[in-house]
This record gives sequence, structure tokens and C-alpha cells, in this order.
Amino acid sequence: MATTYYRDHVVHISSDGVRVDDTWYPLETLSYIWHSRSGRLVRGVYMLATRGGAILLIIGLLIAAGMAARRIDFDGPDSTMYVAGGILGIIVIGGIVAFSVEGLLDLLDRAHDHGKGVHEIWVRTRSGDSMIYSTTDSPKFGQIYRALQRAVEQSA
Repeated sequence: MATTYYRDHVVHISSDGVRVDDTWYPLETLSYIWHSRSGRLVRGVYMLATRGGAILLIIGLLIAAGMAARRIDFDGPDSTMYVAGGILGIIVIGGIVAFSVEGLLDLLDRAHDHGKGVHEIWVRTRSGDSMIYSTTDSPKFGQIYRALQRAVEQSA
């Protein structure tokens, strides 16, 4: 009876071997197992550019609002309306910004899980080196790789 270390719709790791899609790799044929990551630089530049752009946009909006506020004459007869409109504007814009920040934080969480490049698992068999699995999902990759390590350790 084989012990299952990991199983999903694509990968099944047991004490007998590894099945990825329809390809079977018996553990006794695997002489070396390693992992690699690729595509980190391009994704890192993209993340820095988008985050930097968002920060520059917020700073630009704050500067524009400050310059517009300096042009308002608060000594005139409509000064109370300006103050009330400013307070209402701050409340509305603050609410919109709060929801936007929540969305950006969610994107940051997803970028952490999926934005570190492509994770690949490689094996060396008698027929040569081959990549058996790749994903951008870091937590899932970690689960699969640790399960493969446990299976190999138990078979040794």
C-alpha cells in the first residue's frame, strides 16, 4: 500500500513515485531532484514600476489639491460653503481611497503568491534531466516540493 504525500488534479506524489498529468516517474529512477525559479527580474521590474507609478499618482494628486486650495479666497462671502465643500470632498475622496487601498492590498497579497516568477521542479533520470512541473503559485509549489522531498527521504 503506497503512502500519498500530495494529491491534486495534476500532481500525485506517493511512496511509489510521482505522477504529473499522465507521466509517471518511479522514485527509484530519480537520481537527483532540484528546483529553480525564472522570470523574477521582469516581474520585479513590473511590480516596481506599477507601485512607483501609484505612489507618484497619489503625490501628484495631493500637490494638485494643495495648489487648488491655495487659490480659493476664504475671506469672501462663500467661505463657509468652501469649507463645507472641502470637508465633504475629503470624506468622499477618503472613502474612495480607503476602498482602493483595500483593493491594492489584495493585489499585493496575490502578487506575493503568484508574482515571484515561475517555479520549476526538475529531476534527473537515466534518460537525462527533465522539468516535471512548473507553476507561478508559490504556496502550492512549496507543498509539492516538500511532499516530493518527504517521499524521497522515506524511500531511501
